[in-house]
Amino acid sequence: MLQFVYDNDTIIAEFIAHMLGRELRSFGRYKTLGVLDADGRLIGGIVYHNYDKAAGVIEVGVAAVDRRFFNRATFRRLFEYVFIGAECQMLFSRVRASNEHLLSQLARLNFNLTLIPRLYGRDEDGVIATLTDDQWLDSKLARRVYRDATGREEAA
Repeated sequence: MLQFVYDNDTIIAEFIAHMLGRELRSFGRYKTLGVLDADGRLIGGIVYHNYDKAAGVIEVGVAAVDRRFFNRATFRRLFEYVFIGAECQMLFSRVRASNEHLLSQLARLNFNLTLIPRLYGRDEDGVIATLTDDQWLDSKLARRVYRDATGREEAA
């Protein structure tokens, strides 16, 4: 069984920064969610950063060493924090264009995907993935996992 950790921001952010090939300071101010396996090992994490409260927008970075990280419970916590906890109307994430597996998952979750040439340097394109609260609520995963706290019908 996976465990969720909310109180180790620096350790989780360092893990994610290393996995994404970024510097920790590039996140600026951030909050994190870590996911531990049954043995207490960190297998993945989410870093919420570049929060713009006035616009209701936040950037999310995600990294994992184990595909068990990508499950309904993790996605539910990710999106509940963004759309309910932080009261955002949209999240975005940067993804390497070569990461076809993740881009496929994001497309299934109703993300808009926009190719940005050279986002990761001269020789590597990237994709900006955006998801609004309405798109999330209309996704198959949201319908299976839950509806929102604003009164929409709960999914079975």
